Amino acid sequence: MAGFKDDIDDIDEEIDLDADGGDDEFDLDDDEEGGGKKKGKSEGGGFNRDNYYVYKDKLVQLSGTIRPKERSKEGKVITLDFKTDEKIYSVVMDDMGKKLTASCFQELLVTGLVSKISEKEYTISIKTYI
Repeated sequence: MAGFKDDIDDIDEEIDLDADGGDDEFDLDDDEEGGGKKKGKSEGGGFNRDNYYVYKDKLVQLSGTIRPKERSKEGKVITLDFKTDEKIYSVVMDDMGKKLTASCFQELLVTGLVSKISEKEYTISIKTYI
């Protein structure tokens, strides 16, 4: 056990704490000192949020037309698309997607989670609509 205590003493000696706290990159006390504002790591020019979160879901509100994408042999709508002025989104066929099969070719304002599948392919999981 005596060796264990010596190891802890060595670790305490190796830790070098800045006594004045002035070199901290995220120091909040003196932001304007030196004529300029300090930048945190996330504010630099190297980080592009849209590229980093390219496949993450984004909650959006869109206006467009709901339309059938695929039909069964009987003519029943199986899948839907949501067409806006800029893009066409494949509708996730959850409970809300199934409910919207009765609203084909209607202009809607929807709120939902958009996922980017590839460069030109997007899906939307519709949460609310008007």
